[in-house]
Amino acid sequence: MRKLILSLAATPLILGSMAVSAQAADDGFNVLSDVKFSAELRPRFEYTDHAASALDAGSTFTNRTNLNLAGKLLEVDGLVGTVEVNSVNDFNTLNQQTHQTAAEKDVAKMTQANIAYTNSGVTGIVGRKTVNLDNQRFIGSVGWKQNFQTLDLAAIAYGAGDFNILAAYVYGVNAIADAGNGTRGVQYTGGITSGSTTSAAINASYKIADPIKLTGYAYLLGSYSDTYGLAATGKIAAGDSVKLTYRAEFAMQTDSTLEEVSGVSGDTSLRTDSMYYNIDVGANISGFLVGLNYEVLGGDDDLTDGRAGQFDTPLATKHKFNGWADQFLKTPGTGLVDLNVRAGYKFATAGKIIGFYHMFTADQDGATTSAGDAYGSEFDIAYSTKLPGVNNIGLLVKAAMFMNDDAINGAAAYNDDTTLAWVQLDYKFSTK
Repeated sequence: MRKLILSLAATPLILGSMAVSAQAADDGFNVLSDVKFSAELRPRFEYTDHAASALDAGSTFTNRTNLNLAGKLLEVDGLVGTVEVNSVNDFNTLNQQTHQTAAEKDVAKMTQANIAYTNSGVTGIVGRKTVNLDNQRFIGSVGWKQNFQTLDLAAIAYGAGDFNILAAYVYGVNAIADAGNGTRGVQYTGGITSGSTTSAAINASYKIADPIKLTGYAYLLGSYSDTYGLAATGKIAAGDSVKLTYRAEFAMQTDSTLEEVSGVSGDTSLRTDSMYYNIDVGANISGFLVGLNYEVLGGDDDLTDGRAGQFDTPLATKHKFNGWADQFLKTPGTGLVDLNVRAGYKFATAGKIIGFYHMFTADQDGATTSAGDAYGSEFDIAYSTKLPGVNNIGLLVKAAMFMNDDAINGAAAYNDDTTLAWVQLDYKFSTK
């Protein structure tokens, strides 16, 4: 409880110091002006029950304290500096899970420190930043985790009406398990990344009209893979009470053309071509939410040749995809096919409830699997709302239940029946 009180006390203290600094700057030249401050407190209780004996049932209670400061630099219009720090407090309640990652343990680190300049629709940025591209399937900040992911980069972006383009050189990854101590050189371990990198990203989109928006991208991850893809998305209104959405996407992944500069050896010779497909359709019918999704992360049809040929997305916000139980953070060698349906309801004033049912199968044949063999299934459900009578506080109650299919044998993580449940409050504050 003492940790929580200290976290809650930090926000008004820091906000007060910012106000004093802003007033003192009126007498002369301002290094920082038009200061905007934002803060977030996010306490979360988590219960987990793994069927495997080594990971017994237990619970944890954590809190995220996030403080962000941004302002005009040197009184230059369009020149903005941003600094952000994030602290995660692990209160280690009851029987803490042995599987718990560093993303939910005690850590304090600088999550953003960048300078951006915008002029005539063009923005250049250098430094550390949270980055979320498109639906975060390939590059995202993993915001679900208390200790989220950021990138060190130099980027330029241009937006004019319905056309947007971004090009970035990424020289560092600060992953969800990064302790914030500046450690570098560990890359793409188990699909979770951290360390120095020589990588590049290009993302361009053009909205033809509401029914269709085209997005093309190239993500070149040093010493890992190159991914090239195209997505079509859109919204269609069918009368006053029906709104339809869709996503049709294809991507190809192959050997990397960029290599690691820190001296850490990569696996550029170990990847074969693999494909990615994603078809999604959804509808909002007077508040009722329904949808169907079919996603394929291609697998390797020869697991005996020592090559890592499955389609992976190591910089993605993976918790958004393939079930909230996080059983497929790294694509199995034989690939993954996820057929899922969703249904829910969005209340006028009482939040939203939504549920998902996933059916997971293999994409390719392997030593113990054949294409179409079942990995298992999963049911997810979540309810979110704003607390009535309280400003800026959201409530989330969420659960995930993964059921293993006994047809697949072995010691992989997705062979364990897993149940998880979360209760979370999220308070956000910002100055005008």
